[in-house]
Amino acid sequence: MNGSRGLLYPLATSVLFAGSFVAARVSTLELQPLTTTLLRYAIALLFLTCLLPTFGKVALKISPRDLGPLSLLGLTGIVGYHFFFFTSLHYTEVANTAIINALSPIVTGLAAAIFIGERLSSSNYLGVLFAVFGVILLLVKGDPAKLLGLAFNRGDLLMLGAVASWVGYSLLARIMLRRYSSFAITYYAALSGVLMLALLVFRENFLAQLRTASLEAFGSVLYMGIFASGVGYLLYNLAIRDIGPTRTSGFVYSFVPIFVAGLAYLFFDEPMTWPMAVSMLLIIAGLYFMRKEVT
Repeated sequence: MNGSRGLLYPLATSVLFAGSFVAARVSTLELQPLTTTLLRYAIALLFLTCLLPTFGKVALKISPRDLGPLSLLGLTGIVGYHFFFFTSLHYTEVANTAIINALSPIVTGLAAAIFIGERLSSSNYLGVLFAVFGVILLLVKGDPAKLLGLAFNRGDLLMLGAVASWVGYSLLARIMLRRYSSFAITYYAALSGVLMLALLVFRENFLAQLRTASLEAFGSVLYMGIFASGVGYLLYNLAIRDIGPTRTSGFVYSFVPIFVAGLAYLFFDEPMTWPMAVSMLLIIAGLYFMRKEVT
């Protein structure tokens, strides 16, 4: 494996994913969560459709009995995750959403051990402990009194809902990956998500939003659809090919909060507070210990 390429792919993926947090904040100032998600994934679905000649139509061949599980991927990973994510941005800092999102592979690993029998080592459980302390510190903003009084930021709690949705998606995806390629799973998740959103989005006065949205909002959605959900997906899978899924996930989820914190400061003048910094370090430590395999 080319060492520099093994670093370049996940690093570029981290930058593109980090940019989506900034773009999401911009778009949700004018567009509501379901509308933003529909536009993003309609663009992503078009992008993936353009890739079909590369993968071949046989890549999308599935058994009719798997239509239900593939639809659930769209419900959890597209509709559920992004509804909570975009809504959370109305109530909390951009950097907070990225730090909490870094919990996803850790909680997924723990849930996989509980529900589908994957083994965890003692180091993995230590990683879960680090991550839990990290997210609690972030939720209470360094003030234990908030924990006793249950005075949590609404946006942070909504982002935990996004993590829970992503965990459900990841567990189901792991099962479906035994039968289908990652391209097929991503394609059908996006397709089913877009179809569901097309039915739900008119509750948000979809057409009225399109008429009044600015070019800046549309540009942000375009970025999320092409670069985060399209190019980012391709680079992420290239990284998995070169350095494996565990290293890729650990690298990307470790660096995204760091890049997001920098971008949030540049674009929105959001400062990095000490609870945010310590939480980030604890969750990154958790990701490190979750990388260790059972021996």
